[in-house]
Amino acid sequence: MHLWIEEKELKEIKDKFPSIAINKEENFTYIQVKKSQLLEILRFLKDRLNYKMFIDFFCIDFPLHNPRFQGVYILFSPEKKKRVAVKVWAEDNSLPSVISLWKGAKWAEREAWDMFGVKFEGHENLVRMFLWEGYKYHPLRKDFPLKGYEEVYLPSLNLRPGEIPAHNYSPYHTEIPTMEDLERTQKKRMEKRNQIVLNWGPLHPGTHGTIWFLFDMEGEYIKNCDIILGQLHRGVEKIAENLTYTQFIPYTDRMDYISALCSQVAYVNAVEKLLGIEPPEKAKFIRTMMCELQRINSHLLWLGTYALDLGALTIFLYAFREREKIMDIIEGIAGIRLNSSYIRIGGVAKDLPEGALDVIKHFCEDFSEKIKEYETILTKNRIWLKRNVNVGIITEEDVYSYGLTGVVARSAGVPYDIRMIQPTDAYDKVDFELPLGTVGDCYDRYLLRMEEMRQSVNIVRQCVKKLEKMKDENYIASDNPYVLPTLEEVFNSIESMVKDFNLRIYGEQVPEGEIYLSGENPRGELGFYINSKGEGRPYRLRIRSGAFYNLQIFTKLIIGRTVADAVALLGSLDPVVGETDR
Repeated sequence: MHLWIEEKELKEIKDKFPSIAINKEENFTYIQVKKSQLLEILRFLKDRLNYKMFIDFFCIDFPLHNPRFQGVYILFSPEKKKRVAVKVWAEDNSLPSVISLWKGAKWAEREAWDMFGVKFEGHENLVRMFLWEGYKYHPLRKDFPLKGYEEVYLPSLNLRPGEIPAHNYSPYHTEIPTMEDLERTQKKRMEKRNQIVLNWGPLHPGTHGTIWFLFDMEGEYIKNCDIILGQLHRGVEKIAENLTYTQFIPYTDRMDYISALCSQVAYVNAVEKLLGIEPPEKAKFIRTMMCELQRINSHLLWLGTYALDLGALTIFLYAFREREKIMDIIEGIAGIRLNSSYIRIGGVAKDLPEGALDVIKHFCEDFSEKIKEYETILTKNRIWLKRNVNVGIITEEDVYSYGLTGVVARSAGVPYDIRMIQPTDAYDKVDFELPLGTVGDCYDRYLLRMEEMRQSVNIVRQCVKKLEKMKDENYIASDNPYVLPTLEEVFNSIESMVKDFNLRIYGEQVPEGEIYLSGENPRGELGFYINSKGEGRPYRLRIRSGAFYNLQIFTKLIIGRTVADAVALLGSLDPVVGETDR
């Protein structure tokens, strides 16, 4: 399904703004504009052509070009179900802020300043996003070394006076923040105006990971809020520039480690589109089945920990009882429980083992009854209702302005689901319903995740039924020059061994081009933008995190509410820090 802006709209834009340049490709269509006309064109796209949903903004570094940095905006039209990208060169190393059009751009612009050093004119508080205030460098610039600058002297505490260190030990390391740096960072984020500034996290069970919240409070009520990310920053976008496309697959596991398979599939689909690879039908159904099992797995972890946050221990034990069964299924198929790296460019790593489909069928039958158990305990429980109903209400306008996706968007009644908008693998061959909320509160988000688990079971059953008829079919397109050969082929053919070595070490010589493709992660839209210069490694790989943008709305919704509500609201958004920090 072609998801990019149509020719007639591009002509309308060209008639209105004759100086723009248009580049239309199958996987990425963009409008090149001048900095001076950026806001006018973005406003035209939003108000006149209805591209009102903010999806992402990021920068690309071209050291030999002047201007050096290029900004890329990706927008979506909910009515037309189409995307459009806008590119602009950051003249004088700056761009105008677009927060007046989309509030979700606030964090994206801060990230671009943090990682590239691009300034944004009119930004309300342009501070670091992941690193601390006072850090001298911008890590996603091409001239920043992969290991960072090792310029801080930190001698080993294990050496006795006068002892010579081992030959491979260097006493110089990359810079780490001091307590003074962290205090300065905190004060830059938020100015104290009320009675007390409360620090919640980064090490607190209620924050679901290393997230640092700042609450400016008047009594029990929160009057202002900001969030400090970066405690788990992994720099995987930088790492991607130095790895082949296949070598990068394990890193996608470690972003949203609660739904590793969904992350792998989203990334691999983008690479396959860029390479023009069509996986076998069997691989598509295996991927779809595994992703839906992973979605149930993720929602069960959410349900158990969310209920525990609000004081319901029993549900935590029940949810983990079923989650353990899914983990066993994943381990039996992929070989590893959590970070499986099971998906491959062109298919999957190995075929389904004997008996796997029978175990999955049995799980589906059993799990449908278990969902009823959870709902009997929670859905009409008066304490559960008090803690969830009318807490953290999200509107349709919030969804478009902040770029909210996944359950968070659908709780506001917005039917945004990548599985339906741009189906990949076997999603266009299975039937499922898309549940929507009516209020947009924490209770709606609970109800949606419960129903989503039912729909996932329905999808898994359809995949099992289809796969039972495909036992002898191929699970990977290994005859494609870009695809790794199977283990059997490597063992039995010297040509396959040479191909395997070359692809793993030198990479897939991907044609020049660009692509943005996304998948429906349990936390929302997980998108991958790849810019290829025809080499075995991506020139720029951008990861559009659904959890990152969903978390941003917390700072608005918590105003006027209590810390007790903060626990419920954050849990209902369900962020995973490995993905927000990437």
